[in-house]
Amino acid sequence: MNLQNFKKSYAQLVVSQQWTRGMLAMTILALLIAVFSLVNKTERVVLQPVTLTDEAWIEEGRASESYKTGWGAYLGMLMGNITPNKLSFIKERLEPLLAPAIYGETMQAFEAQAQDLRDNRISLRFELRSADYEPSTDKIFAYGYRYATGSGSKEEQRTERTYEFKINVRKYTPEITHIDTYPGKPRTEKMLRMLDRSEDSK
Repeated sequence: MNLQNFKKSYAQLVVSQQWTRGMLAMTILALLIAVFSLVNKTERVVLQPVTLTDEAWIEEGRASESYKTGWGAYLGMLMGNITPNKLSFIKERLEPLLAPAIYGETMQAFEAQAQDLRDNRISLRFELRSADYEPSTDKIFAYGYRYATGSGSKEEQRTERTYEFKINVRKYTPEITHIDTYPGKPRTEKMLRMLDRSEDSK
């Protein structure tokens, strides 16, 4: 055997082996990165809210705008359509969604309103006109017309009404962290700035 050819073949074998080891190391590294990414990746569930036509998604700790808007529309309808015999049903649906920080205050306000509705035999009906999400404040505004009828009266009194919410997601479950309702149009940042300017100009 030619010694020179043997040395050349051996040198090529060593180089080839080094390349193989390098490629193997890179493959192992890529595999580890992929496994780490899969382990730490939260599952995303894609859904179609009944109150909207847009596709929505939810992860363990966050959700899309359309998901929150869909919940805002649902909650506005739930809280706006009240009759004395539906109060228990509404309370059962609302209680599990409330964050601990606002639970006590919200339930106290609900019970006070419920007692007023029972005493005066008032029924409320809410006609949703829009449901909008404001990214800068993370608020959802369910706006529409509220119709109220009292005992012995068939005539409905119509007023503008807004239901305002903040909804977080915890373990794939919506959690209401802020809730407010007031007459008139949504108090968005733009609307509040306009009101401030009009107050300053007086």
